[in-house]
Amino acid sequence: MSTTTPDITFSDGLETLYNSLFHPVATFKTVAESESLPSRVYVQALSAVILISALAPAIQLANQGGNAGNLSWAIPISAIAGVFAWAFTGLCTGLLAFAFTGKARIGHFLTLSGLATLPWLLLGPISLVKFGLGPVGAGLAILCALVIWLWTVYLFGMALMMTYRMTVERMLIVLATPFVTQLFLLGWILGFVDNIRLLSPS
Repeated sequence: MSTTTPDITFSDGLETLYNSLFHPVATFKTVAESESLPSRVYVQALSAVILISALAPAIQLANQGGNAGNLSWAIPISAIAGVFAWAFTGLCTGLLAFAFTGKARIGHFLTLSGLATLPWLLLGPISLVKFGLGPVGAGLAILCALVIWLWTVYLFGMALMMTYRMTVERMLIVLATPFVTQLFLLGWILGFVDNIRLLSPS
């Protein structure tokens, strides 16, 4: 990776793809520090989410087999579901970050979280490695998929930190809060049900 800082302009989708994958720090910093982003940047982030979500059924078909005719409805459904999941996750995480920092920058964070999904595009070529190398390829594909997942998590955390200018500790707290809240909510519901059971006539 080059040590020089590239000139990030987001002039086209391929440039955004390249810079997000190979110069993520400079790219995310450019987005986070922009007061107003060009509309094409939002479109590029949304397009990344749609593309990756739409490719998921095709990759699953290539890896596990099935009926190729199902792709005609599986691809659009997966794309729509991916957009909703991205928007819901981004909004919830952005609201939590707003509670910590007081900065309402949902648009910037949604853009960066969309660009953070770009490493998943590499799953397609990894599937070819799996088939080309047999059992060794399968193990290598699993390892590569794990690296891609960690890469995406890293980019998502970077997006959160840069957008809201927060420390690593606060970023980890924001990301952990939904899981901790779900555990408390589950415990509260189970405790309520148990109390109702105890109060009910036997």
